[in-house]
Amino acid sequence: MDPGTLALATAISLQTPATEAIPAADSFRLELAIDLWMPRLEGDFTDAGAQVDVRDVDLHETEAVFAGALTLKRDRVQVELRGFSFATEGSSVATDAFTLGTVTVGTGDAFDSSLSWWSAGAEVSYEASRPQWSATNGTNLSLFLLASLDVQSMSRDITDLTTAETTTADEAFVVAEIGGGFRLAFDTKSGFPLFRRAAVSGKAAVGASIPMSDGDFGGASRIEARFSGWITESAAVYIGYRLVGVSLSGEEMEMTGSLQGLCAGFRYEF
Repeated sequence: MDPGTLALATAISLQTPATEAIPAADSFRLELAIDLWMPRLEGDFTDAGAQVDVRDVDLHETEAVFAGALTLKRDRVQVELRGFSFATEGSSVATDAFTLGTVTVGTGDAFDSSLSWWSAGAEVSYEASRPQWSATNGTNLSLFLLASLDVQSMSRDITDLTTAETTTADEAFVVAEIGGGFRLAFDTKSGFPLFRRAAVSGKAAVGASIPMSDGDFGGASRIEARFSGWITESAAVYIGYRLVGVSLSGEEMEMTGSLQGLCAGFRYEF
């Protein structure tokens, strides 16, 4: 190639926008996330067709819950293992009579109540589209589809302190969901030195709850939103919101409710 042709080719290449194509498959990466979730229980129990609000049984307080996730990433695919364990209890005097299980709490009766709810499962997501993926300004936007399967267990106790009657209900069920979401990441070093990079993500899923004992299929839902700030190449802090909802019709318990609240935590990528 003569010097003139070489100079022309170099000039053209310098004028071409430096956009980055969709990256090729990279190596496996592992991310650990640990957060403090502050949910409260919302919803109603159902007994013989009558609905009992969780506020009526004093199970509506915000509780501190440790939750975690371990995510394996490779190119467009992510596999997340996750779980949480929630527990709350209450003690009050019934302003209106209600019945749960074998116990009828009369108006004016003092009672104790408690509920525990734990979950463990897996979610697989696939980035179906990357409408913005550029090395020029560090802005990456991806849209993904997801499918998840979780095993959940719920236990409820009510004791009428006036009559000394008590009842316990336990249900275990499987939740299967499908949904989608987005991830948007961008460099922030020039305008916000505290973080090297920031990311906003959100996802929503709906599905079915399947009791492991006798009962009927119910509904299920999950919503999550998160803002992350990367303080190093591998470590980030985040704040967000999480809702886990279920409509359960089992052998011992019927309930339509959710856990929902803010969360904050730490992410580290190996």
